[in-house]
Amino acid sequence: MAVAALSSLLTEVETAVGASRPEAVEAAIKAFRAKAPPLELVRAAARGVALHYDRASGVAPRSLAILSAATNLTSVMEPRDQVLPVLQAIAYAASEKKPAPIAKPPLIVSGEVTHLGRSFLFAVRAGDVAEAESIFLGMVDEGWERKMAGDMLFRAALEDMGEGGRKLFLSVKSWQLARSLGFKGARTILRPAVDYLVKGPRDRTAYETILAVLGKEWVDLEALASGGWPLDEPGRKRMHLIASAPSDAACIDATLALLRDGYAASVLAEGLVVAAARRLLTAKGYDTEAARRFLFAHASRFVLNFSRTSERLYVLFQSALRVRSPEPKVYGEVDEETVVSKLDVIANLGSRDSPMANEGFNLLLADACITEFVATKAAPIVLALARMTKASPKDQRAYKSWAPLFGP
Repeated sequence: MAVAALSSLLTEVETAVGASRPEAVEAAIKAFRAKAPPLELVRAAARGVALHYDRASGVAPRSLAILSAATNLTSVMEPRDQVLPVLQAIAYAASEKKPAPIAKPPLIVSGEVTHLGRSFLFAVRAGDVAEAESIFLGMVDEGWERKMAGDMLFRAALEDMGEGGRKLFLSVKSWQLARSLGFKGARTILRPAVDYLVKGPRDRTAYETILAVLGKEWVDLEALASGGWPLDEPGRKRMHLIASAPSDAACIDATLALLRDGYAASVLAEGLVVAAARRLLTAKGYDTEAARRFLFAHASRFVLNFSRTSERLYVLFQSALRVRSPEPKVYGEVDEETVVSKLDVIANLGSRDSPMANEGFNLLLADACITEFVATKAAPIVLALARMTKASPKDQRAYKSWAPLFGP
């Protein structure tokens, strides 16, 4: 098909998503059949979401996180199946109601990036959405990843645990989406994350608790954030003291003690991911709160590995507080080699049910669990994903109707 005709189909996807019309899925199927890569379908849908996001609503831009998860899943799926999670994500994006007008272009502030970063933090704390947008988008470059901008976005988000840490999670997923799309159109895609960061529900209680505990004695964050040892058996046993601590202060103290004893922050983050997976595995029914704890631990580990600032340790403490809950009993084993060879199957199964039936949690969990299993090789992670997929509200009508797209 001619380039102009394909471009028209992608524009149709963007327009239909922006207008919250279900025809977006049919347009995406037409574009896919015309040889549009799945990532270009995602790009079109993401633009439709972002350009019509209600900046003043304080509502989480959930569709962008689900599009990001679908994009990540394509990397572990067979080529013929890669469009499956993308179509599911587009269907979800089109189902969300959006305000009619396209958002006006933001003003872009230019300047020295370190100064802009500090000003961005002040604007977020002050609740000034227009100022925060202008400054942050001035730090973002189109076409390449400027890590300083990501550092400041995550730094602002980890101070605020409103809606259970959703701001950090959505900031991470929006950043990953922009990265997957080569940071082309990054300002458009990242803008809703900034708006939600400023206008969404606020809760600085956990952050202030962290500051209070650390303020009791001098703590060298730079030293504690650098290097460190892998977890040995005594360290793994002490991880339980973090995740099942009797109070927030005790949880932070236990985390700090492990850091001071030389364990690497990165391995503690992995330990918290596994602890969250254990809780998800033993939860009753389709437990979305346990899922949110796991998703936050997943996002936190990304930030800890992404950032090079000493303040990144705050995200480790926040993750410990978010995961903190009674220690579960976990049963069952899984063969690691078998699971690794079947990650594409796991991704496929997690993509079959309509995200409208499960609020998109299946796609989000499939993305996060596969990513974390690859990093940790911890059995509870894939067992938790299998349990949640099985417990998920079922609706595979769309998947079955798309079967011809996936080949024999």
